[in-house]
This record gives sequence, structure tokens and C-alpha cells, in this order.
Amino acid sequence: METVMETEEQTPSAFLDIATNLLAILLILTLFALAAPRQFTEGASQLPARPSTGLRFVAPQRERFPPFSRFYVVLADRVTVWDQEAVVAALAAAPHTHSGTTRQGRFDWQPEWLVTRDIDGFQLRFWFDRDALLSQSTPWGVEQTERLVDELAQDAARNRIAPVFIVYPDGLETFVPIYERLQARGQRFRWFTQRPDEPLLIGRHVAQFTHYSLYW
Repeated sequence: METVMETEEQTPSAFLDIATNLLAILLILTLFALAAPRQFTEGASQLPARPSTGLRFVAPQRERFPPFSRFYVVLADRVTVWDQEAVVAALAAAPHTHSGTTRQGRFDWQPEWLVTRDIDGFQLRFWFDRDALLSQSTPWGVEQTERLVDELAQDAARNRIAPVFIVYPDGLETFVPIYERLQARGQRFRWFTQRPDEPLLIGRHVAQFTHYSLYW
């Protein structure tokens, strides 16, 4: 009997709470309804914004990113620039073919198939055609050495390009005067010997950015 009495006493209070909440909701809706026409009227009285004739965001112009290295092949009495752009053009012309030839030799392209990072890796192997290199260059002498050293100094100053010399065994005597002149001028360069039966290896690996970044 006591339970029934409590329920009957709480029922009017529960209805009163519901009515109060409904009244509050109606008041809020009424305020929004009254404010909406006023905002519409005020907004309509304002002048429309002038359309901008210029671009809001100016897209930067893409410039060609020059290579930081230029490769020179040194043979007996010959110094020839390796045409890297010819390899790039051959790959662009046949993107699904990973090997080809240029006027200086043949190449093999090995991209990284499983790309899971924003740094892609690759390896390029290039076999130089010795006869082609000899036919595409003239005999080397003192004047050519001085001209080359001057050109390398200009490239370093303007485009930050450093030379890399690929020296074959029979080209060591040709390279010695070049080496001495570059050392005397304080020019930055790299060089290494190359066996005639081995390809030139060029690549980019993720470890170069993750493991050795502190040493750059």
C-alpha cells in the first residue's frame, strides 16, 4: 500500500517536469524563429563583395631541378661527358621497358616495386660502349684541361654542380693533370676507378636518408 501511495504522489511532479521542458523548448524555437527574419533582412541590405580578379593562391612555377653531379668518363687520351638525360629520355619513351640503349652504351633500370614510403629507391646500371666514347670525343690535351677546369668552376658557382670522374685503367695518365689542376683551385670533385667489364652503378636507397642522414 505504501508503494502505491508513493507512485501516486510522484506522478504530478513528473508531468510538471515534462511540461517545463517542453515550454523551454518552445521558447527557444520561438526565439530562433524571430531572429531568422532579422538576420535575413540585415544580410540582404549589405552590398555584395566585389569579385577578386586575381588569383587567391599563386601556384609556384616548377623549375627543372639540376643534378648536383655531372659524370665524366676518362679513357686513354679522352674525356667524355656521360649523357644522363639520354637515359631519362629513353625511360620516359618506354616506361614499361627497364632496359635500353643510348649513343654511349646500354642500361638496365631496376626500380623498387614495393613502395611503402615517400622515398622511392632504384638502381641503374650502365655499360659504356668504349668505341662509341672514343668516336664522340677528340684527343685530350693541356688546352682542354684548362677549359674543363674553368667550366667546372662556373658550374659550381652558378648551379652547385660537382664533377664525378669515372677513370678507366688506361685513363689514369689523362686524369692526373686534371686532378692536379682541380686540387690547386680547391675545386670539389669525386673520382673512382672503373673496370672495363663492370657497369656504372647509380642508385638511391632508403638507408641513405634514414641511417646516414646525421653525416650529411
